[in-house]
Amino acid sequence: MARLLSLLSILLVLVIGCTNLREYDITLNDRPIYSPVSLFTNYTLSDPALAICIEQMIADQRVETASQLTYINCSNAGIRSLDGLSTFVGLEAIKLSGNNIRNLVEIGLLSGIIELYLDDNQIVDAVPLSNLTRLKRLDLSGNSSLQCHGLKRLTQGADINAPEHCAES
Repeated sequence: MARLLSLLSILLVLVIGCTNLREYDITLNDRPIYSPVSLFTNYTLSDPALAICIEQMIADQRVETASQLTYINCSNAGIRSLDGLSTFVGLEAIKLSGNNIRNLVEIGLLSGIIELYLDDNQIVDAVPLSNLTRLKRLDLSGNSSLQCHGLKRLTQGADINAPEHCAES
């Protein structure tokens, strides 16, 4: 019996050294002795491009719950809609540069945002961002249709990079 335990211990050490345990079930006599935690999948995003990007971010960061996703970079992905993004309540940094985004209501629901990059989109109104009290950095440059008056309602002390036409007014 001691020999069998020693052999199993050696095999377990070899398995641990040769594989990433996060990805594989380990069984002994068809009984699981280790199963990895599943990645987070309980969300719905209406935009297919955003869904693909978020799925990749979840895999890269090994996210198991919605609040564990703290950073996304979905630049130049062809995203039009952010519907469903507010599921990820732990987001602190979002980079969505170079997409076709117009509506920011979903981002306005994410009160933990510290950095937000929305340059080169189709944003018209920044007022939904006025709820982001932790916001320290915001890039809205390249949004030629942005209504500049909405920028005045944003968090005081945030470093805001506004479109050129707003700098003039």
